[in-house]
Amino acid sequence: MMADETIEPIPDIIADPSAFETDGSFWLKAAQSAIRRECGWHITPNLPLEGAVNSRGGAVIRLPARHVTSIESLTDRTGNPLAYVYDPETGLVEAVNGTFPVGVAAVRYAIHAGYDDCPDVQGVLVNAAKRASMAAAGVIASQSVNGSSVSYNVTLMADELAKLKPYKLGVLP
Repeated sequence: MMADETIEPIPDIIADPSAFETDGSFWLKAAQSAIRRECGWHITPNLPLEGAVNSRGGAVIRLPARHVTSIESLTDRTGNPLAYVYDPETGLVEAVNGTFPVGVAAVRYAIHAGYDDCPDVQGVLVNAAKRASMAAAGVIASQSVNGSSVSYNVTLMADELAKLKPYKLGVLP
C-alpha cells in the first residue's frame, strides 16, 4: 500500500443500529435465510439461475438447485455446449459423451429451478419466525464473555428439519 492511499472501512452489517427494528419482517427474512442455508439453495420461487460448478471430470455433476425445470445451456468454460441428461428433481446431470471438463468453475449453466408453491416450507418459515420473534432477544446461538460478543439466530427444530429434508441438496457425486 502506498503512503497516500487510504483503506476504506468495511461497512457494518447493520448500517444504522438506531434505526434498526426487529419487527415481523426482520424475523421472516432471518428464518428464510436459515431455511435456505440449511437446504443449500433458494427453494422457491422458480427462478432463472446462471453460474458455474466445479468438476472433478466425472460423468455426473450436481447443479446447485433441485427441481430444475429447464436447462437453457450447459457449456464448458469456453462456451462449447455439453451433451447431457438430467434429473430435474435432484439436479444431477450426467455427461452423455464421457466425462465433464475438469476444474474449478469448469461447467457453466443457465437454468430455471425452484418450486412455484411450497406450503410445507412456508409453514416452517412462519413457525421459525414466530418462535424467534417471541424469544427475549432472539435465540442466542453463541456467546462470549471476554470478547463480549453474542450471536442471535433462528433455530430450526428437529421436526422442521425433517420437513426440509426433501428440499436439501444432496451430497456431491
